[in-house]
Amino acid sequence: MVNSSWTEDHINSIWKCPLKTHRVYPPCSVEHLIKLPFLSDEEKGGCIRIVAIAQFRPEKNHPLMLRAMFELRSILKEEIWERVKLICIGSCRDAEDEARVKDMQDLAKHLALDENVEFKLNISFSELVSELQRGTIGLHTMWNEHFGISIVECMAAGLIMVAHASGGPRADIIETQAGSVTGFLAEDEGEYAKVLAYIIHMHPDERNAIRVAARSSVNRFSCQLFEKEFLRAVEPFFRAKQE
Repeated sequence: MVNSSWTEDHINSIWKCPLKTHRVYPPCSVEHLIKLPFLSDEEKGGCIRIVAIAQFRPEKNHPLMLRAMFELRSILKEEIWERVKLICIGSCRDAEDEARVKDMQDLAKHLALDENVEFKLNISFSELVSELQRGTIGLHTMWNEHFGISIVECMAAGLIMVAHASGGPRADIIETQAGSVTGFLAEDEGEYAKVLAYIIHMHPDERNAIRVAARSSVNRFSCQLFEKEFLRAVEPFFRAKQE
């Protein structure tokens, strides 16, 4: 069993067993997030919060987030930039992770972003939900993420996702075709900055349409569907033994 189209292609290229490979998307517990009411820009206090959920590990590529913010500042008018804040939420496993956070804080200061970037470590689930609801945009910068459960959770909560144009986010989660947009994809800091600015300048009704479409799309990754697909994949083994 594989957790995304990208992983399926990867496994089949190595093992060459497509008839024995079953794509089963991981169970994403989004029921509570789908029920969160959308907050208007006024209810968010006029603040444009960009929420990034990722453990502080090298592959999550937090430096790309900060470089994208640096580029974004050069695009936006100063009065808009003052309302933008990147909220980096993640867990720290050990001293190495804590050192990475310190490096990211230092990089933010070096780029003169310290007033517009906030790091929230090991926060409670209730605080996480609050941040998701108050956010406007979700940011994900890992290259070739196999799937991306945090992306699905952000979409369920009503964030407009901007993820790396690779792996599971590109193949399975985010739709960018006109008329059915559920999020956006980018590769480098310049692309990320342009997409972030585009979302920020959108009319609220346009943003709302994407939020609604994104929330509707995440039912494909529900726990109920995972159970159904998991049983479909393993059932033949048990049937053979019974016979």
